[in-house]
Amino acid sequence: ESSSEWETEKASMESLLSIYEQEIETLDQIIADAEKDTSAAEILRNELLEQDAAVKTLEAQVTEKLIEAEIQMKTLQPLLPPPLQQELEPLFGSLPENPEDSKLAIGQRIQPIVAILTQVQKFNQAVTLVEDFREFEAGRSVQTKTVYFGLATAFYVDDGDQNAGVGSPGADGWEWIADNSLVGSVRSFIDIYSGSEQARYVSLPLNVK
Repeated sequence: ESSSEWETEKASMESLLSIYEQEIETLDQIIADAEKDTSAAEILRNELLEQDAAVKTLEAQVTEKLIEAEIQMKTLQPLLPPPLQQELEPLFGSLPENPEDSKLAIGQRIQPIVAILTQVQKFNQAVTLVEDFREFEAGRSVQTKTVYFGLATAFYVDDGDQNAGVGSPGADGWEWIADNSLVGSVRSFIDIYSGSEQARYVSLPLNVK
């Protein structure tokens, strides 16, 4: 999804939380006022009942949106770049296993969604370089460097400059295709990005989705 869609979803969750908190504060204030002046309790009774009904209606609407968002988050998780998945694992783990049966408070449910969307948006707007290991022929595990261009495309090259490839999100997660013709270009980009080589033009086959 685009950066603007992430921002819209994040803003929606934050807005829902703000509205819910305002309604609760209003209800609490009505109760407090009634307790201070018992003679006004009967007068405020109808207003209190109306406010309580409004809060319950809002809770139902927010909960419905939360269920949709939590299901979307679970669908999103395998499509994220592996290092981002690892970073967000605690947040994804805090999402209810069955959103429709969750007993968590609304605030508890909104917070991880907003946090996930914030980190996803941040990753999508940056170039990220990570060190990892990949298995090549005969199960040989080799240290590599992988550079991610947002959420759409990544390139890797091993430390011996023998293997390279490109990755992108697929239907069931990230898919990697070996392409050793990219060794030179990926190595040059990483060296330039790391500051060990002077800046110059490097051509990489970016696949922006």
